[in-house]
Order: sequence, then C-alpha cells, then structure tokens
Amino acid sequence: MSTTTTTTIAPSKANIGVYTNPAHDLWVAEAEPSQQEVEKGEALKEGEITVAIKSTGICGSDVHFWKHGSIGPMIVEDTHVLGHESAGVVVAKHPSVTSHNIGDRVAVEPNIICGECEPCLTGKYNGCEDVAFRSTPPVPGLLRRYVNHPAVWCHKIGDMSYEDGALLEPLSVALAGMQRANITLGDSVLVCGAGPIGLVTLACVKAAGAEPIVITDIDEGRLAFAKEFCPSVRTLKVEFGDSPEQFAEKVVKLADGVEPAVAMECTGVESSISGAIHAAKFGGKVFVIGVGRPEIKIPFMRLSTREVDLQFQYRYANTWPRAIRLLNGGVVDLSKLVTHRFKLEDAIEAFKVASDAKQGGIKVMIQSMDEGEK
Repeated sequence: MSTTTTTTIAPSKANIGVYTNPAHDLWVAEAEPSQQEVEKGEALKEGEITVAIKSTGICGSDVHFWKHGSIGPMIVEDTHVLGHESAGVVVAKHPSVTSHNIGDRVAVEPNIICGECEPCLTGKYNGCEDVAFRSTPPVPGLLRRYVNHPAVWCHKIGDMSYEDGALLEPLSVALAGMQRANITLGDSVLVCGAGPIGLVTLACVKAAGAEPIVITDIDEGRLAFAKEFCPSVRTLKVEFGDSPEQFAEKVVKLADGVEPAVAMECTGVESSISGAIHAAKFGGKVFVIGVGRPEIKIPFMRLSTREVDLQFQYRYANTWPRAIRLLNGGVVDLSKLVTHRFKLEDAIEAFKVASDAKQGGIKVMIQSMDEGEK
C-alpha cells in the first residue's frame, strides 16, 4: 500500500501543540518524535489528509483533563495533547483521497470509528466500541498546527470562517440532544446551565420554536450574557440553599405557570438534575447533556409518579452536515459566543481564562496560525 502523498504546500511552522500530563502540568511545545504524530504530509495512511489547524475552541473537558486528569474512566496517564473543536485547511492528502483538494477549508469531526461494531453499523457511531476520539486519553487532540485525520471525518465548510467551523463541534452536541429530546414548536423548555453548551442549546431550542424558555445558572454574569444573546429568554440565578422543589417552583413561576415539557440539563450537577426532574410536567422529559460524577442520587419517585423520562447523551452522530447547514443558512448564529482569542503560543493564558468564570470567558478560541499561513 502506497504512503506517497500529494501536496503542493510546504510546512511554514513547527508543529507545536498544547500538552498536559498526570501531574496536571500545562505547556506549549513541539513534542519529542516518540510522542508526536507524523509531520504534515509524511506517512499519510490511506484515506487520510493533513489539516493545518487554524482555530480551536477550548472545551470544558479540556480544562477537566488538565485540572483533574480524568473524566470517569478516561484518564490522562502520559503526555497528552488537548483539543477537539477545530477547523483548518487541507495542505496534504494521500493519493486515495478524491473527496478533498488542497486548499479546502474543513471542520474536523474528532472521532475515528471502527466501522464494524453494531453501533457503527446501525448509524449510532457515537457508541463505537473501538473509537479513537481526539483529546480523549490516550488519543492526541487537535490543539496543534498540523494533524493527520481521515478525510471522511473532515467536513468541507466552503467560505465559512474557521471560528464558525470550530463551533460546529459544540453545535453538534446540542443538535444531538435536540434530535433525541424531540423538541417541537411551542414546547416550554428549561435549559440548565449557561455555559457554552447551555448557550448553544439555548440558540437551538429558540430556533426550534420553543416558548417560553428559562435558563438557569449560578453565575449572574453568564445569565446576563444569555439574556443579551437571546433577549426573549427568562433567566434564573440558582441559589445554593434552595431545595429541588423550591428550584422547580421558581422555574415554573418564571415561565408564567407553564411547567417545562423538556428540560435540557447541561451541567451534569446532581442538584440541577434533581431540580429539573421536579420542574418537568407530567409526561415531560429531562434530557441530560452535561457530564457529571460517576454516581449521583436522583428523585426516583418523582420520576415514577410523574412519568418523567430521563435520558442521557454521549457525544453525537450524523450531526455535522446539519450543523453546517444551520450556520450557513443563518438559522443559528454562534459568533457572539467567542469572547476571547489567543495565539497558540499563549495557550496557557487561554486555558486560565477558560477555567475561571470570573474572567467572563464563554468560548475561548486559540488561533494556531494566521489566515494566510499554511
């Protein structure tokens, strides 16, 4: 099998990236050859292209892997590259690739699936039993300058900005939840959490015709941002002393007495999930997008006696083409979510902002290279 590549562009910069380790260090460097994936255009496998990464958003999971070293069973056990919300330009391709050309702008869907297990064969590849997901240990992430990735998972974005291309990943998370939660015109919706995923979800439920919409958070600054982002939304600051029942009462009162048909829970926090369950109407649904602790307590009898469905989500599948259409068509506009921009060399400062709500960061973007650099 040939590994010869077709490329017309020579690398302009070293392939530096953002790294962490089990000691919770965070640094920007060019890795040792033993820890570095292949350089641009070298040893491409069949079906692969090389993407010069332009923009990458910092996700809460990136911060979690740095600060805590794990998310459930996913543990940082060695030097590890972060990042999975990225877009860039094709600068090299294996001769077997006919779908992409040098110069195509693409957004990287960060999974590489086996294509053989039952979830893959039934179209639910987010449940792939042998998935390699960028930035989930031990698979290196996308926060670097050049990455080799299967062309099938690099979605062409035309003249879309690289920042919007990077936002397709969190938009895909929200869309996966929307599809399974079956939100329809006129549904009353509660969104728990005004972080990046909560705000993207807010944009989606608004576009779907939900009314009224209530969004909650513990941070007044984020609620103020949510109100500016979506003026018609009703905001509720969560008080630590409130019981789930008291939280639910406030949500319903704020929605003019309308109980939520669907609660989109975007925090993964036990108390927030419990509050959403108590707020939901009879026969309603609580859909949990957020990631929480390995085990939590839930109000079982409330779920049972009110016939409230409790559903969960793991990543996404078959959402990226839909997300591209939504942004290109102007159905949702996420550009206001980008509050901070940093160069790749300044990634440590970027992570400090992303990990500290007091600094007002919603979506922090890292620019690996300038527009004209390849």
